Amino acid sequence: MTRKLLLVTAICLLPLPAAAADDACANIAGDVVLSARTPEVDLYDAPNGKRVNTVKRGAFPACLAIASRAPNMMIQVTVNGRLVWVPPHMVNARLTGKKPAICRNLAMGRDDSKVGATRALGEDCPTQQKGKP
Repeated sequence: MTRKLLLVTAICLLPLPAAAADDACANIAGDVVLSARTPEVDLYDAPNGKRVNTVKRGAFPACLAIASRAPNMMIQVTVNGRLVWVPPHMVNARLTGKKPAICRNLAMGRDDSKVGATRALGEDCPTQQKGKP
């Protein structure tokens, strides 16, 4: 009897899948952080900044509207009334909008190559004059 009770308790304590969390966040339009993916979520002050806090999975709020995304894929959200950045691998997110532009110079000096793995590279970036960096 106690074995069955332990099994039922263990099953009830399993985290909800992302689809269940997505249903709870259906009222928020656009890009949304659904929940924490890792046991702890690091919060940063800037996309390439320093870590300012770490929040445990149970204390991390669900259904956070994404304010913006950085070119390095960091996600900006509001946690406890403060704008912070979170690494995308630490959260479950529903991303529906356009990704940020990837702007860099290619080895051959052209930014308009859209073949294979470089497809969309340079789109929405400021154009450069030939011969100028």
